[in-house]
Amino acid sequence: MRASAKTIGQIVKEYRRAKGMSQMDLAEAIGVSYQQVQKYEKGINKISVDRLKQIANALDVTITEFFIQEKLTVSETQVAYGKLTDDEQLLLHSFREIKNKKIKKAIIEFIKTMAKKTKAPSS
Repeated sequence: MRASAKTIGQIVKEYRRAKGMSQMDLAEAIGVSYQQVQKYEKGINKISVDRLKQIANALDVTITEFFIQEKLTVSETQVAYGKLTDDEQLLLHSFREIKNKKIKKAIIEFIKTMAKKTKAPSS
């Protein structure tokens, strides 16, 4: 199964955002205009293999990250939570990239604390 240009562009956009980069930042890193980056991300223009290598280097990921054939799902929780949203997938993927166990634990505690604070008060 081939990934379409649009799918690859969407993945580029997700990684760019996860890295906190603007389209302009990525454009400068790979030597194109920010408009060209927009066209890549929207799937308007196809991305050559050489350009994809440059993008992967700029985003500090392997080129294979752009060829995910299916969206990430967690099959055990699919019944309870349904299909993961794009934000949830990005959060999960980014979390899995963290190697430091202390940082992972701190993030989990932070999220649990935030979830408790945003719950509506019981009546």
